[in-house]
Amino acid sequence: MQFKNLFAMFAAVVLLLACKARDFNSDLRGKVDNPDARQTPCLETLQRNAPYTPEVLNQQLTAALNQAATSKFFEAENFRDLLFSSEVEVAARGALKAELFLGDNCSLIRAINESRTKPSHFYWLTGNGRTSFGGMALYKGDIYAEGFYRNRQSGVDGSLFTRKKYGLDELMNKQPWFEWSPQTKKFTPRLGSPGARLVSHIAADQGTDAVTLYRGTNVKFADKLTALATLNSFAFGNNFGGIFSTPSYDAAKGWANPVVLKSRLSPKSLSDAMAAQKPNSPKSPLVYAGVEFGYVEVAFLYTPGDKSNLFFDNVVSKCIVQDKSQGGDAAFASPCSQ
Repeated sequence: MQFKNLFAMFAAVVLLLACKARDFNSDLRGKVDNPDARQTPCLETLQRNAPYTPEVLNQQLTAALNQAATSKFFEAENFRDLLFSSEVEVAARGALKAELFLGDNCSLIRAINESRTKPSHFYWLTGNGRTSFGGMALYKGDIYAEGFYRNRQSGVDGSLFTRKKYGLDELMNKQPWFEWSPQTKKFTPRLGSPGARLVSHIAADQGTDAVTLYRGTNVKFADKLTALATLNSFAFGNNFGGIFSTPSYDAAKGWANPVVLKSRLSPKSLSDAMAAQKPNSPKSPLVYAGVEFGYVEVAFLYTPGDKSNLFFDNVVSKCIVQDKSQGGDAAFASPCSQ
């Protein structure tokens, strides 16, 4: 009996340690199993135009998190989008140490390099190394709460990741993120929509006078009126649905079944729509923006029966992902060529 109790306690400790994988190397791409326990040389080199070194990122992110707490700019709940539950209490006191973010520098260098052109999910809230419940993503120096909509739309249970369900106003106005200043080499804590900032990054990446967004969908919901007729499963509060899109063609292609819609909007119209966040006025355009895994997501809110929608009103083309098409799908549009 004593042996059974000892074994149960040992198993519980192992399980707890497995669930606490939280360093930068919790990204499986950065893990290296070395049975000889020798240091594996890092082949990653920080690129010359990287916004910061791993050391500066660690120091300044810790400082910004503590500042958000001591200034009362963030409440304890806001830290839950970024950190493990066990770290939230310390973060809310403004007592985080930079050691929290120490991990595999090789993976972190890779993430910083990648973030120059696309979001890079670098701090995973994961219990098994595969399923993520958010954390933080780098993008052009800034830091965003990964999966904010995904995790807050329905809430997250469990002691490691607990987060409450958010309504419309909170989804649109309670997103924590950190803006990087190349001049001061510091992060500024932000709470609200990062939409305008993300639009400026997307426009800079695309290098044109219009922002191109893609949406993966099926033949039925590629039709505007059909898509807007009823509330879809991407709810914002009780009365709005979301038409999700992304500037990443590859991400949209992954979601396609088998249709990819392409929409082109002026950066100003998109930024204006994101700024016009008046949840109590259904006539006001509402656009959500955030980061999910390795891409930006932009959702155009609508109420059932709407006749217009900023994404659909600016669709310029549609195509079919051939290896996903079935039956008569191929006749709906030309094959995707990208």
